[in-house]
Amino acid sequence: MHPVVTAARFFLPLILLSVLLTGTSVAATDYAAACRDEAQRGLTTACEKAIAVNPNDAELHALLGHAYFASGFYAEGLQALREAITVSRGAPAYRYRYAGFAALINEYPKAAAELELAVADEPRNLKAWTLLADCYRYMKDKPLALRAGRKAAELGDPAESYILSTLYNSGDGVSIDPKEELRWLERAAKAGYAAAVQDIVRFYADGRPGIPPDTAKRDYWQRKAKKLE
Repeated sequence: MHPVVTAARFFLPLILLSVLLTGTSVAATDYAAACRDEAQRGLTTACEKAIAVNPNDAELHALLGHAYFASGFYAEGLQALREAITVSRGAPAYRYRYAGFAALINEYPKAAAELELAVADEPRNLKAWTLLADCYRYMKDKPLALRAGRKAAELGDPAESYILSTLYNSGDGVSIDPKEELRWLERAAKAGYAAAVQDIVRFYADGRPGIPPDTAKRDYWQRKAKKLE
């Protein structure tokens, strides 16, 4: 057989295979791009097609979940977001996204369960701890809300620092402790949290048992408070 024919017979299947693979890749890319665009508008068709081409792409499942939520199909949305968790082998980012959408429809126990797994894998995930604290508050589970809120405060969330200061002021779930109240109040105020700045002015104006009033610090925070108005 002529060498050219032999070469053509050898390389032609490889060329066709390359074209087929390239076509699949382009289709997958096109569907994925359309999925991202349509998900914001509550349209699911492109995401479903993209998943059919690439079922192991967790982001596509998550986007399908977003699309379902945008169109008001919440159960289907959570199911798609659950699939994203499965496909990603439990990636904390997808657990957090599932939890955020679950919390939107008041499915706080479901949200909390995923967030607990997320923070177990990523103990310094501030957003997950903050949302977890909110979920437990809505569930009226004060001990677990305190645990999650304290962790978020330790990681630097000013709102959770402020909430913790109010608990030490009122004795709700903890012993009243003016030093701890001031500690967390100062942390929130230094972060510019307006409610904390207002409260620390009153703290230094009135004092607490064992902590006398301090006019210099009161005036300092008073000036800070005016800048926030």
